[in-house]
Formats: sequence, C-alpha cells, structure tokens
Amino acid sequence: MEKIGKLIEKAKKDKNVIAVALYGSSLKGKGRDIDICLYLDKKYNNLFMSKKRLDYLKYFNYDIQVFQQLPIYIRKRILKGKILYSKNEDRLYEIAYDTIKEFNYFEKYYNDYLEMVKNG
Repeated sequence: MEKIGKLIEKAKKDKNVIAVALYGSSLKGKGRDIDICLYLDKKYNNLFMSKKRLDYLKYFNYDIQVFQQLPIYIRKRILKGKILYSKNEDRLYEIAYDTIKEFNYFEKYYNDYLEMVKNG
C-alpha cells in the first residue's frame, strides 16, 4: 500500500487527474492485483488518455485504467469502488451522475445482450 501513496502523490501533481479510486476484487482483499482507476477532469481523445495511463503504468505495477476510456458497464462498477483521493469533488460527482444516467439508458440493451448470450 506504500506505493499507492506514491501514486496518489503523482496524481495530486497531475493537473488532468481529479480522483483516484480503488476497485474490483482488491477492495475485498481477494485480488491478486490492485485495480486503480484515474478519473480525468474531462474526456480527452483516446491517444491522450492512453498516454496518461501508460505514464502511470511505467511507474506503478498496478492494473491502472482511465475512467473515461472504459465501457459504460465497467464505469458503473467502478463507481462502487473506494475513492482514495479527490481533487475536485463537484466534478467527480458530476462524472458519477452522468455515468449513472448513461448506464440507465444502456441497461436494457445490456441486459438483453446478457440474456441472449446466456441462452445461446
């Protein structure tokens, strides 16, 4: 967990990162890896977000993702994670609210797809 502190220190200095979250099985102490999600201040193009992710991956041996790059159903799950650091709570809540709204629109199609896969 000491290295997570270093990751948070890096995020504090990063003008694009507004929050860092821990999510997934690592929250329950069951995971083999540590899942970290970076929330950016806005949605950038994919190249920028990929470079941002790689910039963190080269220093930290975690499964690091950028929230805005993930599929909606994964983003919804990450909202259940633990916020380790937040620079701008208003913006973070706005991102969470927008994610929930988007997922609510998408959920019917997602559930239909899962049902189709289940039934072959």
